[in-house]
Amino acid sequence: MASKDLTLTSDWQQITDGTQDVQLQVLGGTIWLRDSAKKPTANARGHILETKEWIGITAPQQMWGRSSGGQSIIIVT
Repeated sequence: MASKDLTLTSDWQQITDGTQDVQLQVLGGTIWLRDSAKKPTANARGHILETKEWIGITAPQQMWGRSSGGQSIIIVT
């Protein structure tokens, strides 16, 4: 997977589809991550990651992310 920058808002956005392993780094802000086969509900919470934190996501996890407030920037490789 080529690196891609994503801007997360308060709406859940799919980060991985479960077909490959990826690395994720938070470049700015605080995000929530949640493993789910479908889009989480609007009030669902997730694991918290803050600026400069890294996480490895392995298949078959289908990871969704959203900003905990405002906008957050991540990079996925």
